[in-house]
Amino acid sequence: MSQSEGGFNPQESEAFSEANRNIKAHQAELKLIFEDPPDLATAKDLIIDHHPSNFQWWSGNPEPEENRDTTGLTPLAAAVKLGNVEETKRLIDEGARADVYGPAFGSLPHLAVALYYPGIHKIFPLLKLVIEAGADPNAPGPEPERESLLCMVIGTLYLSNYRHAICRYLIENAKVDVNARSQSGTYPIIIATEIHDRALVHYLIQHGADVNVSDDQGIRPVHLAVDSVSSRRCIGPLFKAGADLLPRDHYGRTPLHFWGSHCHWSMLRYFADLLPQGYDINVKDDDGWTPLMWACKNTRSDALAIKILVLHYGADIWPVSYDGQWSALKLANYSKVHEEVKQILKPPEDQRQRTLEDGTKQVWDPKFHEIAPGEHHDYNSCSNCHTVSRPPLIFGRVTDGFLNGAHTETAL
Repeated sequence: MSQSEGGFNPQESEAFSEANRNIKAHQAELKLIFEDPPDLATAKDLIIDHHPSNFQWWSGNPEPEENRDTTGLTPLAAAVKLGNVEETKRLIDEGARADVYGPAFGSLPHLAVALYYPGIHKIFPLLKLVIEAGADPNAPGPEPERESLLCMVIGTLYLSNYRHAICRYLIENAKVDVNARSQSGTYPIIIATEIHDRALVHYLIQHGADVNVSDDQGIRPVHLAVDSVSSRRCIGPLFKAGADLLPRDHYGRTPLHFWGSHCHWSMLRYFADLLPQGYDINVKDDDGWTPLMWACKNTRSDALAIKILVLHYGADIWPVSYDGQWSALKLANYSKVHEEVKQILKPPEDQRQRTLEDGTKQVWDPKFHEIAPGEHHDYNSCSNCHTVSRPPLIFGRVTDGFLNGAHTETAL
C-alpha cells in the first residue's frame, strides 16, 4: 500500500470495509461468475409466426429503401432478402440454387440474418431452408468486412433467445467453424464477450472456441471481459478455459489498462483475485501509460476506484508517459476528476523526491502536472481509447485524441 488509507472519506472507508467484511456475499458472487450458465435456447423456444414485439415501420421511421431493393439478385436471393418464407420454399422446391454468393450481399444465409430488425422471426426458417438446400454457412459475408455468419448472428441479433438458438443450429447442425475469423479481424467469442453474453461465451468454449484469439488490434476476449461491471460475468468461463489474463494488444495494453479506461471498483476486485501472484499493477503500455493513468483520463471513472487503486493496490502516482507529456495527476486535472482524488495523486510534502532501483533520482515538480481542464461532454466514447465526445468517434490511436487531434470530432 503506497499511502495511508486515511485518504478515504468516512463513507468510502465504510463502503470499502463493508465490502471486505462481507466475505460470504463475495464468495456467492464469485460462485455465480464461475458456475456454468443454463443451456442456450433452441429453435423450439422461438416465436416464428410473428415478431415478439409486433414491430411495424411507422411514418417517422420508414423502412429504408435498400431493404426492398432486389437489383442484381436471383429470384431466390430476392425472396430471402424480402423475408418471404413461402416463396423461398417454393423456389427451392423448384430447383433454385442456394449456393450463390455476391460481394454486395455475401451468401443467402447472410441475407437471412440481415432481417434481424423487423424480420427476426423469419431468420431461422429461412436459414434452415437455404442451408439444407446447399448454401454454405461458412461462406464469407459481403465486402469489405466479409464477416462470418456466426459473427454476424452474435453481433446483430439483439434478442438473446434468437441469438442463442440460431448459434446452436449453426454450430450443431450446420457445423460452422466456431473459430472462423472475419476479414475485419474479429472472432465469434470476441463478439460474444463484447456484448457480455456469458451463456454464449460458455457455449462457444464448450464447442471448441479458442479463448486466446485476438482481433486486428490484438484485443482478446479477456480485454473485453473486464471493461465494465456487466462484463465480469464472462471472466469465469474464460478463466476456467485457460485464457491468458495479462496479454498485450498491439498497443501494449493489458486487460488492466482496459479496466482502467472504465474504472469500476467491483470489477477490479474480482479480476485482481484471479491474477497470478506478483503481477505488476503499474504495467505500462507502448505509450508508457499505466492502468492508473487510463483511469484518470476517463471523465466518468469511479473516484472510489481510483483511490482504491492507489491506496489499496499500490498504484504508483509518479510514472510519466514516454513522450514526457502526461502523468496520472495531469490527466486527472485535464479530466476534471474530483479534487479529493487529486490529493491522492500527489506525494506528501516530505516525500517529493525518490531514488529508483537503478539509482535514478526523481523530483516531484508540481508545475508539470498543471493543465487547464478539457471541455468534456458525457455523450459518446471512442471504442478504442474511450475518449468521451459529443459526436460519435472513429478509430484513433491510444493518445492521439490528447496529443495530435486524431479524433477530428473530439470534444476534448
